[in-house]
Parts: sequence; structure tokens; C-alpha cells
Amino acid sequence: MEINIRPAEDTDAAELLILMQKLIEESDTFTVEQDLAGITPEQQAGNIELLNSTTNNILLLAADDENQLYGLLSAAAVAGEPRTVEIGMAVLKEVQGFGIAQALLAELMDWAIDFSSVEKLFLTVQSHNQVAIHIYEKMGFVKLPNSERQLMNQNNVAVAAFDMVKRLVKG
Repeated sequence: MEINIRPAEDTDAAELLILMQKLIEESDTFTVEQDLAGITPEQQAGNIELLNSTTNNILLLAADDENQLYGLLSAAAVAGEPRTVEIGMAVLKEVQGFGIAQALLAELMDWAIDFSSVEKLFLTVQSHNQVAIHIYEKMGFVKLPNSERQLMNQNNVAVAAFDMVKRLVKG
């Protein structure tokens, strides 16, 4: 099976909602602020179109040739800091360990450097998620000093987390 990384399109909306629900069910590190049951595919398509109309927001998908989705990476502009994006990423368990997360991050960095107005990538990672931390460090992210805190995971359990950042060099 070959997985491709590509920007989301409005036609991905229904499958994207299904993927997000699967990720919520199988992971305690993936959270969504909105109640997915309240989002229609039409609304999701509108959200994707809105993201795609900006230079500082993107939603990337990991999909096979039949358009089955296996992972996602969102980069959303931070309020008040239009050149900084906050990243959220998740990959289905069945395909973890195949380099999809690294491929999503590499595609994000290519977009950020070549096509976006973004200068800094920001994320929050749960301290126990050593696999993700390793990937982020490998891709050049560094832990922000004094950023340790507790956050609530999707199961309403407080977990330790910290922030990481990567500044981009545009040439």
C-alpha cells in the first residue's frame, strides 16, 4: 500500500470526519475542540475551503490511491501571531511506524518554507508521548523552556505536556 501526503480538498470532508472520529476513539493524545457529531460534511467542506484560501493555514492528509485516509496534520495560525502556526497531527494506529508522521511534517515544512507566510511552527505534546517527541526532535523542533503544564486529554484526565517550536529559515 502506498500512502501519499496531500492538502485536504473540500471533497474529503465526509471521509475526514470519519477519520477524526476514529482517531478520537483510538488515541488519548488526539483531541478536537468541536463536537464532531455537530459538524456536517458540508460545514467541514467549507472549513477546508476557508483554510485553503489562506497563506498561514493548511490541512494535510495521508491517503492511499483509493482516497482512504490514514492520518492528518493541521497547521492553524495562532491568534494575534499570523506568522506562527499551531500544529496538530495524528495517524491511525494501524499505520503507525511507517513514517507517515515524518512525511506529514516534511510536507508541512515544504509548504511553510515555499508557499506560506509562516515563520514559526508551534505544538504542544504530551510528555508521555515519547514516539511523537522523538519525531519532532528529529525534524528540528526544540522544547520551549518553562513550558511544562497540565492539560486535559480527551478522556478528561490531566496529563503533563510541554510546548515545542521550530523556526523556519526561508531562502
